[in-house]
Amino acid sequence: MKLLAEVDQPGSLIDNYVTQLSFVLSRKAAGLVSLQARLARFQHRLKEQEILSRKRVPR
Repeated sequence: MKLLAEVDQPGSLIDNYVTQLSFVLSRKAAGLVSLQARLARFQHRLKEQEILSRKRVPR
């Protein structure tokens, strides 16, 4: 990871590393929350489709 390589350099500031890492983790967490919401919507649509397909009367 680029951030880790930078913090390993002499004279690097740990505070900057922590701040940047926190930002990266927050972005990743937001992305996961968004993906989870999309997955929940997809799952809901699958259930709706299943219910609708059961209600169909064969001709």
